Amino acid sequence: MKTLYGEFRKALDAQDKEKALELCLKSLETGKISVQDLYIQILTPALNDWKCDYNTDRLCIWNEHVRSSIVRTIIECCYPHIIRLRKEKIGDAIGPKVAVVCPPEEYHEIGARMVADFFSMAGYDVVFVGANTPQESFMEAIGVVKPMYVALSVSNYYNLINTRRIVNRLRERVKDLKIIVGGNAFNSNPGYWKEIGADMYLEDLREIFLMGERDLQ
Repeated sequence: MKTLYGEFRKALDAQDKEKALELCLKSLETGKISVQDLYIQILTPALNDWKCDYNTDRLCIWNEHVRSSIVRTIIECCYPHIIRLRKEKIGDAIGPKVAVVCPPEEYHEIGARMVADFFSMAGYDVVFVGANTPQESFMEAIGVVKPMYVALSVSNYYNLINTRRIVNRLRERVKDLKIIVGGNAFNSNPGYWKEIGADMYLEDLREIFLMGERDLQ
């Protein structure tokens, strides 16, 4: 695992998209790594451990976007594996519905996409909405989609206020809805998820499999 991570980081740091993609897909196809471990032990730390001085390096934002784009491509290419794992889990059955969304002004959606894929692998029927979802559109859609869970992914600390507003409105609109929150914005604010009225704080993606074992019985 350490060797793969080192090789992947080297390719990602060099912005070698082809090499980074080849390393990940080959490792999946040969069984060297699972999708779960790829997301948790390779892709996530490769993004989170990267440092750049935004005050002095004018290319930080550019480089951050390039890195995110490469990781996003890898995740998209993993989707056939996600489908296979879901079918192995529940066959052609349809599991409980989950909507995974980012609040308004939240543009970091890679974490949310990983959450959506983990819910799929656990057997849930997932609607992935993505970044910067307008609040009014989201509220209307929830009434139509009728999910068991709404998972809100928040990376930017400044979007916690929007998240609180969304949780309050969801509570008013759908009384029996279960609301999950997660993302880097909550890491330095332990317990804040309770203050905003969420039902659960998702700290580890593997918790989703435990949820699935309970909900799909």
